[in-house]
Amino acid sequence: MKKLNLIILIVVLLGGTAYISLLAKNEPPVQKPEIAAPSMLPDFTLNDINGKMSSIHQLADNKPTLFIYFSSTCHLCQDELGAISKRIEEFKDYNLILTTVQPIEEMIGFVNGLGIKDKSYVHFLLDAEMKVASYYQIRSVPSIYCYNSEKQLVAEYVGITDLNLLLENLRQGK
Repeated sequence: MKKLNLIILIVVLLGGTAYISLLAKNEPPVQKPEIAAPSMLPDFTLNDINGKMSSIHQLADNKPTLFIYFSSTCHLCQDELGAISKRIEEFKDYNLILTTVQPIEEMIGFVNGLGIKDKSYVHFLLDAEMKVASYYQIRSVPSIYCYNSEKQLVAEYVGITDLNLLLENLRQGK
């Protein structure tokens, strides 16, 4: 009798597992939400951290460009920009435009701590009027956009993103 109960229990468990597996296969796959970023790099003129007005298009020049919208108080942004700063030499053939809505007073310490503000290919811009944030419809930071040398969007990401992936997108954008 015990053997029969054990066999029945095993059959019920296996049958239940098979049934649940079948149900899981029939469910539609979860779709990743699309971030409908504009296909071209915007050409706003913003103040840099030194108070100089700078055009995004002029800063991008004709090089692949990594455009990041961030906040210095966001731990994900701190991690992402910290990782970039450690590997900054790998980005020397591209332009990095780092933009935030924060006031300059909140930014200075963070930017100085990164140790990359004096690189000719790294640009920090202040979006005081939230023109860029509105254009991109920024909902989360860091928001990361890779553009090719013709200022066309190649890839977009939200959150911490693997630097090798960013570098590969920039390489393909030449």
